[in-house]
Amino acid sequence: MSVKAVADYTWKDVLRIGLGLIMFVLGILGLVLPILQGVLFLLISLVLLAPYSRTVRRGLAWMRLKFPGVHARARAWRQRMAARFNALR
Repeated sequence: MSVKAVADYTWKDVLRIGLGLIMFVLGILGLVLPILQGVLFLLISLVLLAPYSRTVRRGLAWMRLKFPGVHARARAWRQRMAARFNALR
C-alpha cells in the first residue's frame, strides 16, 4: 500500500481528516473533563480516520472479532442511514 501525496486528497478527504482530528482531541479532553463524553468522541474519530490509518483499521477489525453483536448492530444502523440519505437525493 502506497502513501497518497497531499495533492491526491480531495476536499472531502481533508474535511474528514480534520473532523476526525477534532473529534480525537475532544475525546482526549473528554477522558479528563466530566462534561464531555470522551469515549463517544474517540469512537467517532476512529470511524472518521479509519480509511486513512492502517492502525485504526486493524483496531476496528479486532473490535469486530471481539464484539460481533455490536458490529452487526452498527452495520445495520449504517445501512439504514445510507438508505435514508440516498432516498433524500
